[in-house]
Amino acid sequence: MSAPPLASGSLRARAFPPNWPLRIGAALFLVYVAYAAQILDIRWERFVLGLDNGARFLGRMFPPNTATDKMQLLWSGMLESLQIAIIATAAGVLLALPLGLFAARNLMPLPVTVAARGVIALCRTFHPVIVAILFVKAVGFGALAGVMALVVATLGFIAKLIAEAIEEMSMKPIEALRAAGAPFLSVVTMGVVPQVLPRFIGFAAYQLDSNLRNSALVGLVGGGGIGATLFTAFQRFDYDFVLTIIIAIIVTVMAGEVLSAFMRRIYQDEAPSGLVVESPQGRLWRRFTPLERGLRLAFWGLAALALGWSVQTIEVIPEFLYDAPQQTADLFGRMWPVDWSYFGKTVGTALVETLHTATLGTILAILLATPVALMCARNVAPSPIVNALGRFILVATRSVHTLVWALLFVAVFGPGALAGVMAVAVHSIGFTGKFLSEAIEEAKAGPIEALRAAGASRRAILLKGFWPQVKPAFLAVSLFRWDINVRESAVLGLVGAGGLGVALQASMDNLYWDQVGLVLLVIFAVVVVTEIVTATIRSRVI
Repeated sequence: MSAPPLASGSLRARAFPPNWPLRIGAALFLVYVAYAAQILDIRWERFVLGLDNGARFLGRMFPPNTATDKMQLLWSGMLESLQIAIIATAAGVLLALPLGLFAARNLMPLPVTVAARGVIALCRTFHPVIVAILFVKAVGFGALAGVMALVVATLGFIAKLIAEAIEEMSMKPIEALRAAGAPFLSVVTMGVVPQVLPRFIGFAAYQLDSNLRNSALVGLVGGGGIGATLFTAFQRFDYDFVLTIIIAIIVTVMAGEVLSAFMRRIYQDEAPSGLVVESPQGRLWRRFTPLERGLRLAFWGLAALALGWSVQTIEVIPEFLYDAPQQTADLFGRMWPVDWSYFGKTVGTALVETLHTATLGTILAILLATPVALMCARNVAPSPIVNALGRFILVATRSVHTLVWALLFVAVFGPGALAGVMAVAVHSIGFTGKFLSEAIEEAKAGPIEALRAAGASRRAILLKGFWPQVKPAFLAVSLFRWDINVRESAVLGLVGAGGLGVALQASMDNLYWDQVGLVLLVIFAVVVVTEIVTATIRSRVI
């Protein structure tokens, strides 16, 4: 039997007509990239010059400084960061539980849910660094401001997830308790908590992991912890000690990820095995095996010990709390009315720079994260060594916060938006690559195997087998990351990486609080608009 004739050029063109909307979209995309790069003064000459500076910068970082006095500074700073993360997670999670309950539309009347969701939205709007700055002004420098800032961040994140978990739970136990005349507190403790507890523990584990990263961040603005030590090392050009601190942060965050994964495995991923035991009263069924019960008790015991140790040993001056409400009220009083004239002078230009920084950083992050995601996906790269290398890149890039990356890139490329774009891009590799690799691994094997059996090239398998399946996840992750990066870009100017943070820092340095109020108002409006835009795009495109 002879082979079928190959398709001629005209037949191929009719079978695969050119996608003109896609081509026009790609051309407009390239025009935007060139325009945004010009606005941000990102030029190839600056990049090449920065590479030379980067080589010298790296040369001054190696080997890491492990002198005794430096290690003592490192140890005390890391301990304080750990204490801040533990206390903030515990307090934030405890406060988030009732707030999430009030925000659940299937349990509470509409006015209560609207008020609760307003509080949650306010907590989520501002970056922890901005909140830490405000608390430093209210209660002074130190760990207390860092704890309060991370409590606010935890409250916004956990309460939103708890409200969503409550709205998704089964209402049958709730209706049964209500029909039996149970009071509201019994409905919550017997009907709601047992259903959401596993997810609640999972959220708390994730937030502890996140707070470990952010605890190193709030110190950059006076909120205590290792961030203050890191910022001092930068100011003294003590770059070998900077590398020591960054390595310690990465190791701590990795340990936190292992711990949070262990917590999720106990409470979320694995269902109880169950056990039937013989007793004088007959056969009894127990929900947990002795090992499962022991692991749960060990978890709660360790959590209580860690919280007790943190509360007892952290350095907090309680006198600062006495007049904190008056200081906060005075601070907000000086912010209002805002100075609208500052928008035309500085804030408008800084806002445009922030949006371009977030967009270009997200585009560059996607370009850098895609090959790393392919390295991590076991159905694309079967080599364990390649998988391990890819996962190390993901963890290392996301362990160091965007603001710390910005400090490094400002030292390499100089102050300006180029450092901000690079910081946003490198930090986003971890987040974007992780979700892309998971989407690739979840792709159905049928189309892939069919293409391999037909002798398709590796490139054709990726484009025709994997891409159609991961495209929705790819778009969703890209939009979500851009939304986050807009928030991140708004504070990069605090360390000289351009955008609204520069205007915010200048206003605070000059004590022009009406201008600070205007910058915060603009950030709030931008965050709300970006959330609406991304939600609209997701609902219509994905």
